[in-house]
Formats: sequence, structure tokens, C-alpha cells
Amino acid sequence: MVTDVEHLERLAAALDAAGWTVGRRHEGTPLVRVSSPKAPHIGDSVRVKDGVGGVPWFVSSCGDPVAPCHDVRRACAEVGELLELFGAAQGA
Repeated sequence: MVTDVEHLERLAAALDAAGWTVGRRHEGTPLVRVSSPKAPHIGDSVRVKDGVGGVPWFVSSCGDPVAPCHDVRRACAEVGELLELFGAAQGA
């Protein structure tokens, strides 16, 4: 069984490769903090939560579902789109 930390590490690697700044917290509720290198004060925290049927999902700090954990590419794109809406585009 894959742990929450393992899911988050896969997401963190994808976000890092896409140019986002990524921080990790493994104690307590594990999460990944994502921001733009150009706007580090704007970001989001992503955690793992069981969804329907026990399928783990990445969830934003607002509690909104991002993508199922098996779809890291989609999760990376969704987090990037959310941060760009907040004005934290990598090129900003």
C-alpha cells in the first residue's frame, strides 16, 4: 500500500520538475507546500485524503479535490492552474 508521504513525494517531484518551489512537511498531517519562485508569498498546501471508495486524492488547502493520487500529471497541472489564478505564475 502506498503511503500519503509517498503520494506527496511523487507530486512534489513533478511540481519541482515543472518549475514550482516545493516544501515538504512529513510530521503531523503530511503535506506539500507549493509556490512560485517569483512570488513565494503566494502558494497552496496539498495533502492526501481518501475519496469515494477509499481512492486517495490530492486535496488543496481549501479542501477542494485536485486529482486522484494515481494521476500525478493532472494534479501537477491543476495546482499550477490554481496558483496562476492567484497570480503566482512562474514567469510573474
